[in-house]
Amino acid sequence: MPVDVIGFLLTCDSKPILGYFSGFYLRGLFYRVLKSFDPVMATRLHEYGGLAPFSMSTLVEMDNGAYFFRITSYSTRLSDAILRSFSRIGELKLVNNMYYLLEISCKRIDLDRLVRDSEPLKRYEIEFITPTCFRRPSPYVPLHIVGFLARIMKLMGRPKSHYRFFPLPDPILMFRNLKRQWDQYAGVTLRCKKFSRWLEEGGIAISGVSDVKTHRVVDRRKRFYVGFTGKVRVSLPEDTFSEENARAVNVLLKIGEETQVGINRTAGFGMYRILKAK
Repeated sequence: MPVDVIGFLLTCDSKPILGYFSGFYLRGLFYRVLKSFDPVMATRLHEYGGLAPFSMSTLVEMDNGAYFFRITSYSTRLSDAILRSFSRIGELKLVNNMYYLLEISCKRIDLDRLVRDSEPLKRYEIEFITPTCFRRPSPYVPLHIVGFLARIMKLMGRPKSHYRFFPLPDPILMFRNLKRQWDQYAGVTLRCKKFSRWLEEGGIAISGVSDVKTHRVVDRRKRFYVGFTGKVRVSLPEDTFSEENARAVNVLLKIGEETQVGINRTAGFGMYRILKAK
């Protein structure tokens, strides 16, 4: 199954105030437009409580004074609905400003080819562009024993673990999230050896950070979320290095540039780009 990256180029008569919060308003706009075209799909998507099959960027000002946002979709059916619904309208109202739709573009990523072209690289520098935050189980339980432990706790009548927001660049939480997205939606086998356990045993390590800071972002309902931005260097240490897992890391990082990572991917959170890879 491919991943579709649908881009929207806009213009606006006024000078809007942009910020990380714009992703929440774009998400609301997305549901309104989709509902006007396919109300059943919009309702099911909105009420779905699991990992979303799409992500939304924030609104970005371009050099020529135009504005841009993107929607990334793991579902071809959803991609078709997005293209058809947005192509029917010429004006979009967002945060009390009227935007005019200039162009819609679509880039399709072949996941089979992405896997074939993967490289077993050992070092990356990543820049987190929008606030990024992960959910961390509390108490923390290594993923490779979650299933077994959950069965034991169920037999004992113990409550499930809670989750806490974790606004720091933890490689275990990041790659668990990227791998979960892939496993649920990609439809392509990603060859790797006990990937979750390898992560827990230090397969990916942080080797440096710069300009990392947290941001408090308020959504349309006045709820706030915290996420970090900044540059992070990660490495795959020699003592745990696995070529198969290194190739999987390469694939997940590349597709994550488009699908984003962590919580609130549908509202602009979790955008990053790979600055260096070797």
